Amino acid sequence: MNRNKAPCLRCIFFFREPPSTLWYGTLVLVMSVVGHEQEDMGPAHSTWMIPFPERPWVAFCLVLPIIVIWCWALLDDSHPTLLGLLFVLDASSRRPTDAQFITQAAAVEFPSPIDYAPIQQACARNGGFRDGLLFTCEGQHGGVGMVRNQILKCVRYAMHAGAAIVVPSMSKRNPKDISDIETIYEAPLEYLFDRHAFVNHLTAACPGMRVYDSEDQFPHYSDRVPENLTIVGDQFDPEHPPEGIRQPREWRHSFEGWLDGQGVQVSPQKPVHVKIDQAFLEYPVRDDGREFANEYGKILSFRHETRDLAARVLLEMRNKFNLPIDPSRPINPDTYYGAHLRLEKDAVEAWAPEDGWRFSNMEDQFQEQFKNLARFPGLDVVYVASGNLTVVDLFRQELARRVEVDSSSTDKPGPYRGRNITVVTKHDLLPDKTVIDSLPFDQQGLVDFLVMFRASAFMGVGHSSFPWNVALRRHELSRYESIANEGTDLLRDELSVIMGKRSDYHHIDPFATGLWP
Repeated sequence: MNRNKAPCLRCIFFFREPPSTLWYGTLVLVMSVVGHEQEDMGPAHSTWMIPFPERPWVAFCLVLPIIVIWCWALLDDSHPTLLGLLFVLDASSRRPTDAQFITQAAAVEFPSPIDYAPIQQACARNGGFRDGLLFTCEGQHGGVGMVRNQILKCVRYAMHAGAAIVVPSMSKRNPKDISDIETIYEAPLEYLFDRHAFVNHLTAACPGMRVYDSEDQFPHYSDRVPENLTIVGDQFDPEHPPEGIRQPREWRHSFEGWLDGQGVQVSPQKPVHVKIDQAFLEYPVRDDGREFANEYGKILSFRHETRDLAARVLLEMRNKFNLPIDPSRPINPDTYYGAHLRLEKDAVEAWAPEDGWRFSNMEDQFQEQFKNLARFPGLDVVYVASGNLTVVDLFRQELARRVEVDSSSTDKPGPYRGRNITVVTKHDLLPDKTVIDSLPFDQQGLVDFLVMFRASAFMGVGHSSFPWNVALRRHELSRYESIANEGTDLLRDELSVIMGKRSDYHHIDPFATGLWP
């Protein structure tokens, strides 16, 4: 027996692991030490027993780490996850292969899988679905966040009315002028979203609603009321406050009164076709309850190709910078910082600095990002999302200058002293740049959205729906219920910041109350 031979253990640090992992790791620790000792004792001692009396060093090796692990765990109040120190026998065996990583990462688009129950409950209280009523929502326009929200609103109104629906469509942005979003070029839902998932989710979440690929599939459509009708969501409450229409649950009653006023009666043999036109953030998304608000947006998944590309971006960051990214988790701590720079042509024209939009000024937007990044000394990989690569280069140069100044200063050290910060984009990370470069502007934005969603820390501006969508989706994982808890910014929780106060903006659109995350 070799008394000098000690168990070989690998020590790894992990953060915010679930309790089950801690139990498992402790068991592995015990079994590995005991098993190693049994090997030393030979075949005569092949039964499993803990040799505390004869081997005091074994007792020490077992007891001390367990005490440390569980004391640390018990002191951590971040339920349901724990901050701990874990010894495992072979951590590398749990690291997914590149192919596994991409598959797992592409499957994580939301904080949690969809729960149909809150949607089913809301759908069931609408008074019932009726044959002969068809809603369409074609030509939705705007950026990714607004198009997504317009589609969700249209479907919500169809639920209220008890109508069937045609799979929505959208207007394509002008590729030669990205500020031109109201074009005549119509694109199907799958231009940005997963059509198959949408139909499946909506059918499961609202079983009474019928979903059609086109109007012509609707029963007796050729015999419909001759004139197609058009309404907007806030038509029955045009003077509503910024927070949205005041009685969304009375929408059906108002709608039926409006149909009567048009001299129209719904019947299966003579259907009625109603087009929902585009209004702006008029539906109070929390009216159906927090659970519904968190789950409803999950009926719209981004298209598969963009989810795979986002997964590849995460993989490249993991491999290139040795980041501890678990592809199965929505957000990993201590990995990378996400900065959304809204300084593209369409943004600067729509929200001009001279009109009071402070953060359309590049220097002001950069400064807020730099101040926020300084709060996270462990995040030295900065992923930037912007449709303007010239802006990204300027951001990179200015950040490098600040690091150099802080590191060379002999006075009071600055926040970037000694840091080795790398600024990257999807274009820097994806091996085959021809794929991402071939995608239209808004499809490229989907990749950025998904990577931003999973950042350890995130910041964006308050006048764009894109960062609000990202931050509100991340907020589902926050310990806070309300959105402004850790400062004076428009949204500030432990995961995300929407920069600035209300006084920093010409006005604030009701994104916080009008967007489904």
